[in-house]
Amino acid sequence: MSEEVDTEDVMRILVATDNHLGYAEKNAVRGDDSFISFEEILEMAVQEDVDFILLGGDLFHDAVPSQNTLHNCMKLLRRYTFGDKPINIEMLSDQAVNFHNAVNETVNYEDPNLNIAIPVFSIHGNHDDPSGFGRLSSLDLLSTSGLVNYFGRWTDLTKVTINPVLLRKGQTQLALYGLSHIHDARLRRLFEDFKVNMEVPGTEEGEWFHLMVLHQNHADRGPKSNIPEEMLPDFLHLIIWGHEHDCHINPNFNATRNFYVSQPGSSVATSLAEGEALKKYVGLLEIHKTRFQMKPLPLQTVRPFVFDSVDLAQLTEELKLDEGDVTNKVIAMAKERVADMIVRAKEQLTGHPKQPILPLIRLRIIFSSEEQMFNAIRFGQSYNEQVANPADMIHFKKVIKRVKGEYSDADKEALRGALDSIQVDTSSEMNIENFIERYFQEIPAKRRLKVLTPKILSEICNRLVEKNDVNAAEGIIKHCKDSALEHLLETLPADDKVEESLEEFSRKLSLDDIINRLDNLGSKVKTNTSSVSLTNTLSKSKQSIDVDQNRSSSDSDAEPLVKRSTNKQTKASTSFFLDDSEGSDVESAPKTTKNTTTTRGRKTAAKAEKSSKAPTARGRGRGRGRGAAATASTRSTRQALDVSINSTRSSLLDSLANARAKRGGKAAQVIDISDSD
Repeated sequence: MSEEVDTEDVMRILVATDNHLGYAEKNAVRGDDSFISFEEILEMAVQEDVDFILLGGDLFHDAVPSQNTLHNCMKLLRRYTFGDKPINIEMLSDQAVNFHNAVNETVNYEDPNLNIAIPVFSIHGNHDDPSGFGRLSSLDLLSTSGLVNYFGRWTDLTKVTINPVLLRKGQTQLALYGLSHIHDARLRRLFEDFKVNMEVPGTEEGEWFHLMVLHQNHADRGPKSNIPEEMLPDFLHLIIWGHEHDCHINPNFNATRNFYVSQPGSSVATSLAEGEALKKYVGLLEIHKTRFQMKPLPLQTVRPFVFDSVDLAQLTEELKLDEGDVTNKVIAMAKERVADMIVRAKEQLTGHPKQPILPLIRLRIIFSSEEQMFNAIRFGQSYNEQVANPADMIHFKKVIKRVKGEYSDADKEALRGALDSIQVDTSSEMNIENFIERYFQEIPAKRRLKVLTPKILSEICNRLVEKNDVNAAEGIIKHCKDSALEHLLETLPADDKVEESLEEFSRKLSLDDIINRLDNLGSKVKTNTSSVSLTNTLSKSKQSIDVDQNRSSSDSDAEPLVKRSTNKQTKASTSFFLDDSEGSDVESAPKTTKNTTTTRGRKTAAKAEKSSKAPTARGRGRGRGRGAAATASTRSTRQALDVSINSTRSSLLDSLANARAKRGGKAAQVIDISDSD
């Protein structure tokens, strides 16, 4: 280290994101992977003598982790972060504001009942965000037990005010801004409406290093489905970006906003996507005043993972696929490729005693004809002792050439069109909201939503699929139906005017009111048969969709650069550690039930329902989970959306007919006498 820099002034932080503790914990082969890599991260923190650990969200894979997962997490945190080591960082900010959800509203190392050696600061991600009754996150449990300093949590989503955690070590002062996960479209709207305010500490006490950690979509996956870097304020020095699983730990400079962005990626592979196959690192962030450097620390205990893709269209002549037994030729090619991938996987073994030996292998075969396919599960059975995932080693992706407008079945093609139009990165969860909105743009106008709106249904689907909130569907659909019924009873339209009246009502629905109602539901709403059916169908449909996307962007191979001070100095291009000659070995890579009875309506509303009666939707999708082909999801997804479109409207018209019957034949006349005393 350079002699001109006093080590007592250097703040050392271990940075990691997306640990996904508990992923595949019931899998006999892969169940311990997340815990093994997380323990290695904690060991690194001890070995590097860091001042604190910074986690960027998705510490847990599930919003409600199992007892086994919680136990393992708490055991590891107590083992590596408790002790007699003195804390060299001083808290300067109002802790009651930063840690308002903590028991004592203080940072854990200032609690006299705890003996903390390495503080852990963490925001929540989309996997471990608050949900259910009480709106509690699993991080709240860790905060209550004193294991983690949980910050950056927001309860009022109409506006966001970020008060930084202010820390000082010697002459280095750090302003740490935490932004836990908020739905991308909503957060983007808040930024556009200037409702995100970041409090900046005053300069009377000297210069500050401004560090932000957030957990949002970084890659562009569709309209308003990510947070562009340009939306973040330019006074920041460095941004730690969570949620994306492909590792790009070296800070990239954003010339437009004049700050750096580092994307540590996940510490465990949760999908067999190309981005997950990149070498995995955590970062040792060292800050001196307003300068910094990020040192990549490779993880030695990550299970080897090799991803490869082959397009059969490019091998037609080589394999002679236009003649003879095509299937056996493709099988022979796949065996050769897999054998080579297993050899390459052995090169990733580090010799660490805790590293899993069996590799993850994913060969994506792009085909155009069904005769080029074979039974992937049967193929994988011969590799049971050689790979960790024999059942889903092979993934077939069909090339579909479609001419615009050649639709024979509108709803079925709408589903395919929605799937093709959405850019989904398999390193993270599928964006179900974009899929729903695209579906309703594709279907014919006569089948579009009349009571609900696509945005409301998208929000419901997000909560059902991503957060497993089984109360969302019933509560909101019931709220919308009751409101629509009240509107119809007030206007009492003729049968041929019901459609127009419902469209008028739909235009008046406020998404913000619906979202607030969703957030306040908790456990007050009991699920019924229809909501559970809709949840199951949507979940099965989501699991059966697998869309591959190759994310392309450049990763900086340069050493982390020095950051400018807050007075807009010109950035230097060298690190402040003059004798740090060890180069980074980060590889440069591309960034890469039968619930149909309600759809028929009743005879009392036959006239109004005649033109919009939905077909009976039977059967289920036959997808095999997230790794299955997208075409297997058509029937179950279509069934769920048909129910969403028509069942609410049908029951609404039934209620209107019943209300008319109860009021009697002169009910309309009573309402029309508005001028009578």
